[in-house]
Amino acid sequence: MLEKMLSGAGYDVVTARDGMEAIEKAFEEDVSLVILDVMMPRMNGYQACRLIKSEPATRTLPVVILTSKDQAGDRFWGLETGADYYITKDSDPSRILELVRNIAGSGEPPARPRPAESRSGADILSRVNELLDRKLYEATILSEIGRIARSLVHFDETFTSVMTVVGRVVDFDVGAMAFVEADDLDVLLMLQRPMAPAVIEEAKARILESIVRERDGAPFGRVQASLFAPRGGASGAEEKTLAGFAAFPITTNEQLSGMLALGGRAAARIGADMEAFLAQVANQAYIVTQNSRLFDRVKNLSVRDGLTELFNHRHSIELLQNEFARVGRYEAGVAVIMLDIDHFKQVNDEHGHQAGDVVLRDVARLLRDTLRTVDAVGRYGGEEFIAILPHTSYEEAMQTAERVRHAIANHAFRMSDKVLRITASVGVSSYPSETTDSPNALVREADKALYRAKESGRNRVE
Repeated sequence: MLEKMLSGAGYDVVTARDGMEAIEKAFEEDVSLVILDVMMPRMNGYQACRLIKSEPATRTLPVVILTSKDQAGDRFWGLETGADYYITKDSDPSRILELVRNIAGSGEPPARPRPAESRSGADILSRVNELLDRKLYEATILSEIGRIARSLVHFDETFTSVMTVVGRVVDFDVGAMAFVEADDLDVLLMLQRPMAPAVIEEAKARILESIVRERDGAPFGRVQASLFAPRGGASGAEEKTLAGFAAFPITTNEQLSGMLALGGRAAARIGADMEAFLAQVANQAYIVTQNSRLFDRVKNLSVRDGLTELFNHRHSIELLQNEFARVGRYEAGVAVIMLDIDHFKQVNDEHGHQAGDVVLRDVARLLRDTLRTVDAVGRYGGEEFIAILPHTSYEEAMQTAERVRHAIANHAFRMSDKVLRITASVGVSSYPSETTDSPNALVREADKALYRAKESGRNRVE
């Protein structure tokens, strides 16, 4: 019926009995439009369309899929395979003819390269299998990234795991995910191979340059970069140059929200097909890492003190309980330091609450700087702080407490027009000991020691 209608309208029509023959004729004949039925022997219309649209010699050919199927899923697959038009067989025949006329009358069809040699049925089947393997590979990669979102909680683990999967697609030397929020830019980089510091800086500069270009030159008010190493560390000889660079922008609601960037020799060899797939990978990777990042941010808000950014009272006690349970299992020591700022009410009364906030933030920073990364520091309440020191004896905790006291006493607390000198009193307790048999007892004994330090004249450790 179609052949008769189109021939009667003055078109030359070439027919094929199945999808395989259609592809052979699309390669061999000088055709300017392909109409495919979905239900065909040997190869269906979706498969034939996918192959036509994947080959350089035929990818510019307009393809119409004609079918009796009109479900949403059928339309999705029709367009997903690259079809330009999707028409059901119950449409008025004149509509099909009008569509053909519109396509043919839109001007000269674009010149398409002729294939170097004709394709046999075996060649076509081989190509179909290759495409199926590729699609399975792509689906597996995207599924792996999605699985990370369901299995990991901490953002740093999520990021390094996602980039490890990206590394299976492109064997990059340095990979990065950038997050754009208004005028703030956070860039996370992961090295798969050791790189000279100058090369890392070059990669950062290339990423920033690419993002600013995508923002039409708009600068950032704050730029922060963090460097991560994969599990097991980066391996291989140190890279002295950035041999290649590729960037894949990510947009949300037509606004730039992030970017996946890859650097190294493999990045210089990315072809057009791989670019299209990496655009999908970039979006999936961004969604997974951004969700983990936001989850971490919300979780952080629930356990942190808003002013000092230390752990809040509730979370500090939870950490102490967890550490105490661990000590019971492994027979390792744990110590608690309780610290109170001397005459803090006087600071607020004489200099105002803003000055008091400055003192609290500075003391929090001094605690973080003086203690180890494994130590947990919290704001216990008001001007009182708590520090939990794993694997620490009483004598070691006393030495640590003295360093903290000394750091505070020698620090210049700078206000807008003045400098204040502040001291702190500190109490220490440890487990195992005769007086501590629970987390509450540890806090109680440290608090008693703090009270003794206050009673003994302040600015001391007990």
